[in-house]
Amino acid sequence: MLTKTFSLLSVVLILGLTSIGVVAATKDKATELPKNCQYLKEVATNQTRIRKQIDAIGKKNFNTDFAVPSGVKFASFKGVMVPENDGKYGVTINLKYADNSVNSAFQKNVEMKRGETYSLPFQSPTGRQPYQINFNINGANNNAYTIAVMACK
Repeated sequence: MLTKTFSLLSVVLILGLTSIGVVAATKDKATELPKNCQYLKEVATNQTRIRKQIDAIGKKNFNTDFAVPSGVKFASFKGVMVPENDGKYGVTINLKYADNSVNSAFQKNVEMKRGETYSLPFQSPTGRQPYQINFNINGANNNAYTIAVMACK
């Protein structure tokens, strides 16, 4: 098991009392699934890892939604992103709730390196359990990336 984690990038965003960071890590460490966690499934494909290519000209294909299972209380979440291109990615993570409200859990432009695995930990800023997690990722036209989300009890 690979345990070495290195911080090539450390971006901290304070939302209320919640501190959220982005860390480049070794792939094995960032994607290692702790026993109290599970990967969430994307709503359209039912897959846990989704590859997307940015269409900046048509301003589409920015959103990816992951379903949060009902009946389970998760304390934290972690996005795992692997870009296929060097560049700046605008990352916004929105949490959708049963009452149709939405809260932003993370919003930052992050400089990323091709092939690095980025860990994006976040929590519900309200403490409420979302039913869906939306990733809105933009950047240079045709840049591609793979995204996954862990939910942890």
